[in-house]
Amino acid sequence: MNLKSKHKFIALIAFSLTVALLGYLFVFPYHYQVSFSTKQPTGVVFDHLRAWPEFSQQDSVWINNESLSFYDRLTQDIKTPLGNMQVDWKIKQNSDRTTQVQGRFTATQHPIMQKLLMPIGQSFIPERSINLTESLAKGLIEKSKHFKVHSIRDTVVPAIYCAYIPVKTRETNKAQGMLRQISTVMDYLKGNTIALKGDPMIQVTRWSKQQQQLEFDFCFPIDAQENLPEHPEVAFKYTNSGRYLKATFNGNYRISQQGWYALIDHAQRNGIRLGDQAIEIYRNDPHEGGDSMEWVAEILMPILE
Repeated sequence: MNLKSKHKFIALIAFSLTVALLGYLFVFPYHYQVSFSTKQPTGVVFDHLRAWPEFSQQDSVWINNESLSFYDRLTQDIKTPLGNMQVDWKIKQNSDRTTQVQGRFTATQHPIMQKLLMPIGQSFIPERSINLTESLAKGLIEKSKHFKVHSIRDTVVPAIYCAYIPVKTRETNKAQGMLRQISTVMDYLKGNTIALKGDPMIQVTRWSKQQQQLEFDFCFPIDAQENLPEHPEVAFKYTNSGRYLKATFNGNYRISQQGWYALIDHAQRNGIRLGDQAIEIYRNDPHEGGDSMEWVAEILMPILE
């Protein structure tokens, strides 16, 4: 190779390295990527990630949810003692019925410097990204030990006549919302010698996923009858009859909405359209205690024809 050819070759190598470096620094959209898979449905994973700000300080980090797309994407800002980051989570259904979770972490303070430090092992991004993702994944595993959703099937539900009280609360406070009202309904029924004809249930009337707000009727099945004594809080109605997708939930009723996510995941995989007016029927009395994994609730979501 003559001198002129060598100069051209060196110039070509230098140009290629420069382009690669500029692409790495300014074009490549994130600093580090971490992935894991789980047997939990996409909605359960999304709900777990969205709740991260509520338990993040145990990892000495502060989290803020920025943007979200149910149930496949979530962006969060992360503040840590070593520096600040943003993570873009992507949640995807796999063909083997598992869920793939991919987190792309980006430094938001001195991002160019952090990229320059990464090849020499001086950036905090890789180790912190791995540790945080491992903590989240372990938390999801631990959470999954406390409930089970199974026996998903199509069913037809008849209309049920009930005494009810409307409740408005946050998703995470659903059980507390019921507890505050149960004595009101039961005192009314006992005071008027009205017998229960089935297990307590709720029927969701409005579910604001973005604000995590729920409105539901807390229902107690009774015989349909005329001229029931009036009450300032207790009302009466027939629940909606129709075709529903149904699952059996085992676990504490505080987290029974995990069954909703399982039904949504099943519906998405099978091309079924569901409404948001979930019904939960509680077959056990939590006041009797015992192992909550033996409690049974039937979770139903209406199928849209």
